[in-house]
Amino acid sequence: MKYPTLNEMGVNNPEEISRYTLHQVGNVDHLCVVYNRKKNSFLPVTKRFKFGRSEKMVMVDSGTQKTEIVHEISPFLTKAMAELDQILKRKRSRKVLLKDIDEEISRIEEEMHAHIASLRSMIERLV
Repeated sequence: MKYPTLNEMGVNNPEEISRYTLHQVGNVDHLCVVYNRKKNSFLPVTKRFKFGRSEKMVMVDSGTQKTEIVHEISPFLTKAMAELDQILKRKRSRKVLLKDIDEEISRIEEEMHAHIASLRSMIERLV
């Protein structure tokens, strides 16, 4: 299992993930995973998940012993986002690599066309 947290959430096709969004409503974090599905796929384009925030009492002022309740993001959600970031980073680096390869192919094609033109002009001079 390459992505255990996402797998536990029911995300079975991580290679099809195109992006995700995260927003907070009250004390609940809403994660939306967006897929780039193949044409005519019956699978959903998005999956939505809700994660509650835990309450934690923290001291705001040590002199007055004043405390305040803070709501923290779920550790499970943090793990899921790390896995999503890993997937998307790998995809981005792959896109960059594909672009570099394509540029290299174009450069080689230009060189080949120039070399072929040079050889043809040599043939014409000999004839």
